Amino acid sequence: MIPFTQDLSAFYATIYGGIAVGLLFDIYRSFRQNFKLIRYMSLLFDALFWVVVTILTFITINAVENFNLRYYHMVALFIGFLIYYSTISKFVLAGLNKLIFFITNLFKKTVHYIVGILNNLYYVIIYSLHLLFDIIFYIPNMFLATRKYIKRKSMGRLKIKKRV
Repeated sequence: MIPFTQDLSAFYATIYGGIAVGLLFDIYRSFRQNFKLIRYMSLLFDALFWVVVTILTFITINAVENFNLRYYHMVALFIGFLIYYSTISKFVLAGLNKLIFFITNLFKKTVHYIVGILNNLYYVIIYSLHLLFDIIFYIPNMFLATRKYIKRKSMGRLKIKKRV
């Protein structure tokens, strides 16, 4: 028979497991509020949440009593969840929402600035190549065309002088 103090310490440890389940629930709720993908695929993410909670529950019970499951473990998990949910859940959820909002806005602004820099870099490269092609092809052609024009005009003058 297990002494009462060991049962009591196992009860309190399982309450902490219920608090951890409540914290996971708030993390899931904040992700669900802030990301549309999780809302659209709620069935999949609900199942994933409950798999994680089940694993956490078994880890807690294993750490406390080596899978010696008793009825008060479920009661303690529920009490721990209720304690967490009724006391600090609102504050944790608000803090998580602000943190997610800050991180997503930081990510969006960073991507926006990187795209702006790359866009400007694109135009710098394109205009530099355009200038290079102008130097290589257009300017020599302009000199050649000017030379041909001058040659034609000078040939026209020479023909006029011969007639007279």
